[in-house]
Amino acid sequence: MAEHQGSRWLKPAALFVFALSGTAGLIYQSIWSQYLGLYLGHAAYAQSLVLAIFMGGMALGAWWASRRSLQWRNLLRAYAVVELVIGIAAALFHPIYLAATGFAYDSAFPAMPGGWAVQAFKWTSGALLILPQAVLLGTTFPLMSNGLMRRLRKEDGAILGGLYFTNSLGAAIGALVATFILLPAVGLPGAMRFGAVLNLVVAIAAWLLARSPEEVPAAAAPTAALHGRGGITRLLLVAAFITGATSFVYEIGWVRMLSLAFGSTVHAFELMLAAFIGGLAFGGLWIRKRIDGYAQPIRIGGFVQIGMGLAALASLVLYDRSFDWVAWFMKALSRSDGGYALYNIVTATVSMVLMAPAAFFAGMTLPLFTFALLRGGGGEASVGRIYAANTVGAIVGVLATVHFLIPILGLKLAMCASAAGDLVLGLVLLRRASTATTRTDGTYLGALVASGLALAVALVAARFDPDAMAGGVYRSGIRTISEQGFKVLFYRDGKTASVATRASRGGLVTISTNGKVDAGISMAPDGKPSADEITMVMAGVLPLLYNPHPRTAGVIGFGSGLTTHTLLGDPRLERVDTIEIEPAMVEGAKVFGKFVERAYTDPRSHIHIEDAKTYFATNRSRYDIVVAEPSNPWVSGVASLFSKEFYEFVPRHLQPGGIFVQWIQLYEINDELVASVAHALSSSFHDYRIYLSYDADMLIVARADGPLGDLHPEALADAGLKGLVERVDIASVDDIEVHRLGDRRSLEPLFDALSGRTTSDFHPTLSLEAPKTRFVGLAAYAIAGLPKADLPYRAAIAGLSLPPADRITDNPSYAFTGTVHRAARLASTLRTGHIGQGNADAEAIASALVLRDAVGSCDGDEKLDGRTIDAIVHVAGRTIPYMDTAAARELWNTPEWIHCTSQTKPVRAVLDIVAALARADWPVVQRDATALLGEKGEYLSVTSKDWLLRAAMLAAIAGGDYAAVAAIDEGVGRDVAGNGVTLAHRGYMLALADRKAAGEAPPRTQDASVH
Repeated sequence: MAEHQGSRWLKPAALFVFALSGTAGLIYQSIWSQYLGLYLGHAAYAQSLVLAIFMGGMALGAWWASRRSLQWRNLLRAYAVVELVIGIAAALFHPIYLAATGFAYDSAFPAMPGGWAVQAFKWTSGALLILPQAVLLGTTFPLMSNGLMRRLRKEDGAILGGLYFTNSLGAAIGALVATFILLPAVGLPGAMRFGAVLNLVVAIAAWLLARSPEEVPAAAAPTAALHGRGGITRLLLVAAFITGATSFVYEIGWVRMLSLAFGSTVHAFELMLAAFIGGLAFGGLWIRKRIDGYAQPIRIGGFVQIGMGLAALASLVLYDRSFDWVAWFMKALSRSDGGYALYNIVTATVSMVLMAPAAFFAGMTLPLFTFALLRGGGGEASVGRIYAANTVGAIVGVLATVHFLIPILGLKLAMCASAAGDLVLGLVLLRRASTATTRTDGTYLGALVASGLALAVALVAARFDPDAMAGGVYRSGIRTISEQGFKVLFYRDGKTASVATRASRGGLVTISTNGKVDAGISMAPDGKPSADEITMVMAGVLPLLYNPHPRTAGVIGFGSGLTTHTLLGDPRLERVDTIEIEPAMVEGAKVFGKFVERAYTDPRSHIHIEDAKTYFATNRSRYDIVVAEPSNPWVSGVASLFSKEFYEFVPRHLQPGGIFVQWIQLYEINDELVASVAHALSSSFHDYRIYLSYDADMLIVARADGPLGDLHPEALADAGLKGLVERVDIASVDDIEVHRLGDRRSLEPLFDALSGRTTSDFHPTLSLEAPKTRFVGLAAYAIAGLPKADLPYRAAIAGLSLPPADRITDNPSYAFTGTVHRAARLASTLRTGHIGQGNADAEAIASALVLRDAVGSCDGDEKLDGRTIDAIVHVAGRTIPYMDTAAARELWNTPEWIHCTSQTKPVRAVLDIVAALARADWPVVQRDATALLGEKGEYLSVTSKDWLLRAAMLAAIAGGDYAAVAAIDEGVGRDVAGNGVTLAHRGYMLALADRKAAGEAPPRTQDASVH
């Protein structure tokens, strides 16, 4: 009697518990994808393996539970024990992962011959990391559903549908919670522990629900309906297999399709996954209250399969419109944090529009097929058998999609083939379930005609236009590349990404992955290079200049192939290995022809399709040079090539004295994230120097086992490199060194001021935050702005003096060199009053003319002191940091252009400070700038106060008076406002002074004997 009364709350309590179990399960799936992405080397491979093993393990667990359930008297208690064990395994997963992958890289891979053996070991060991938990997860649905059906003994279909709904809904929530809440808060290990706590709660709740034993049903007797001439068991198992396979073809296909519209970010992937699982959940909800009333569940299943195929085909036709939707929203949304939140809502909404209808039908299939087998007398084993067949189908669907269907057929035909499978299955089920009455009502014929017509329409109407798919609308807000002035030269859907090569009318050819341009080369007849070419050539040239005896080099990421081509221009190199994970990238870059030909034709060039870490470990490779040029870190899976763990791995594969070069962009990111990458690299490299190849790209040149030493410029004169370096205006050491930002000693305090975090694989702040900085359109303003600043930071802090302007090539792609030449023209205007030819800073020219009137010839007015001082500060800031010492001293210290000696006291004071700055008289700059700020003169504008404050702080650092820096900032600088960049530079100087005052803390590095 008590049990009967308890049944009122047993069902809702069990549904809630099973929803929590689904949440924990999808937290695991999401986090396992992150872990295995680090191990397998690409997020797409990891997602396919996790999906396959997740589903396969659940199939095995479901099959095993269905075989054993009749031997257990209390399935809910067994379920509680399983949930407890899953939680314990989750809590232990992180240390087990570290031990297993450490063994693979350090012992297993080096001992293997490479090739298939390494791949087999990597995929098998990756699978074994999650298979035990997946098997246990697979037992949960049969145990919970059979346990409930034993206790309630009615509405079996409603129980199945209800459990499927709540578990799937919990799973959709779990996918979102994992990525948007847990990963930012507690990282991968913390997310696994949170899932473990959920499992513990579920286990306790299930144990309490299972206080009394269940009534074990008798084993089902074989019936003619099941095993006779007209038996349906095999048909239902095959149907479950097919629908499992097609469902996951759709899921992977949709994710790849929508990545071209929304970008390949971790946020987008989880939103798409949640949309798919949400569709499954509501399919289960819809069927749960109807299923028990179906007289012919197989016939209903046939209609459902046809509906699933038709919905999938409709999504392909709608997909073409998604680029229009994204283009509209990109123009409508503000580029802000709030705008990014709305962008994610748009991503989720469009994902639901495309994915949810077919997923809704897919959510009905498992309960329907299970119920049909139960009604036929299959007994409790029906649940596990159908579930197992469905998940085995999912495994086949996942692996076939990633490794065969998409690479061979492309996205469109892969999806159409899957939809055709659903339509055929639906027609077979309708035919098998037909009766004498239904055979003549035209239903089957109508379904057949509708299916064929829909498939034909989709093949024609779903354009899958490369013009849109290659356009990167999520970045540009423009639907197609033709609207951007480009045309498609090459397009291919590869295993991990869709690769396109595009050409502009002006001759710029770019190569992109999932719409994100990774490299561009100008193939125009005028011979002018693109900005990307400077980066790629410098990435190859710099390590050749720092390593006097290079023999071997490894390049991570093929891109356009230009960096590999550049390295091969040095005859000293005997071998260059280029490691690229996507084969289509290597094929697409062939369009660049002669610009990258050595990468393809030089016998010293070897291209390997593999994950870089696996290749290095397997081949026990040790190089004189390693260059890392991955894609942008907001792309899902790429951030692991900017992490602390990656930088711990690289030195083990460098020869003594080996040089490592890391590229990172300064656009679509912020200063803090870039600084966190620099901190990660600092943990394993003894010394580094940083270059800006152009205004938005940064190259870090590092050495792990000692100081970098001097440049060896002989390589620049070699015939194989001479044409390349001349083309991009770095043909001399002077031209290269003007790109240098600083070294570890001078720049680490800046990174300390910008960020206290270190990028890590297991706390992936970079991959989580970079998508937002991309959307908002931020840049690392403080870092990129350092060489363009209005004070000589590079000279005073890093000791980087400039040669005369006539020894520096004016590179149009690098603003610093242009500013050097503009500074020389500005100085001429100040001296002569004439505006010279060439590009000029109009505002600075105007300020120079004001100075000539107000300061040079005593035409000033005390009422205009503020304007005059602003002009002095402005012109000083546009000349002194961009001139060699002699030129700056000549312009400001004993200037011929100042004929007047009766300036007002404030103007004279500022002129004296500027003159002291020009001759590097740091004590005078510090004393006089501090004193002038202390007078609180109303004639000083906010801009001038900020400049004088920073000048005083910089002078204190350059003069070695480190204790005074904070005193100046706290004293006269307390109320001095600044902008984001100048405030960051003030923080930089404070951090540098603190470090110097503390005795220059030793670099954050491991033991130098990392080799």
